[in-house]
Amino acid sequence: MIGVAHGAGGAGQRAWRRVVLTAVAFLAVYVVAVLTEPGQRLDDEVFGLVQHLTPAALHEPLQVLARRVLPVGAAVAGSALWLAGLWHRRWLDVLRASVVVLVATLLSRGLRLVLPRPDHGYSYDVNTLPSTHATTVVAVGVAVWVLWPGRRPSWLPAGLAAVVVMACQGNVVGYAHRPSDVLASVLLVATVTGVVDLIAGRWPIARRAARASGYPDLAVDDRDRTEGG
Repeated sequence: MIGVAHGAGGAGQRAWRRVVLTAVAFLAVYVVAVLTEPGQRLDDEVFGLVQHLTPAALHEPLQVLARRVLPVGAAVAGSALWLAGLWHRRWLDVLRASVVVLVATLLSRGLRLVLPRPDHGYSYDVNTLPSTHATTVVAVGVAVWVLWPGRRPSWLPAGLAAVVVMACQGNVVGYAHRPSDVLASVLLVATVTGVVDLIAGRWPIARRAARASGYPDLAVDDRDRTEGG
């Protein structure tokens, strides 16, 4: 029992370290890429590099995909899995997914409005970090992962990663956001997800409910639900 408790404590400590790491990384991206002149210059250069490396014929399709198609498609897929989760009484999974999407999206919008952006002569003179569109797509991707029924197919991680990449790239090549904006979105969702999972893992009633539902929960051991994992 001592060994089990020690293992659980070690996993919790590693999870807290990941949360702190992603939160510090988010703060670092903002401080360097937004507040400093060298950071804005580097962000501007990466912005130009992404434009150059992406074929011109793909710029508009990627923009439409990132700004219109993916947010709507993510909302539809997430809603379907959310309803399925309610049907199967996966209360903790539904709650976790809902909180991640809601908190990450609201935080993204709020931070974008309140964080200052000094004008160093590069890009925009108003703050656009983080990208609310990118945050929403990434957060719904997390919800899809959490709410996927039964064992997850082996292609799901790559599929969700591809959606995130297209959302980020489309926002950049469409001139809606800088690279730092979409990177901050990913880090913000990672931080929110980590905090939610830590809270869920320390909620005994919710853990018992997850076990009773018949679906292993991430707060218990999410790895067993991925094929080949």
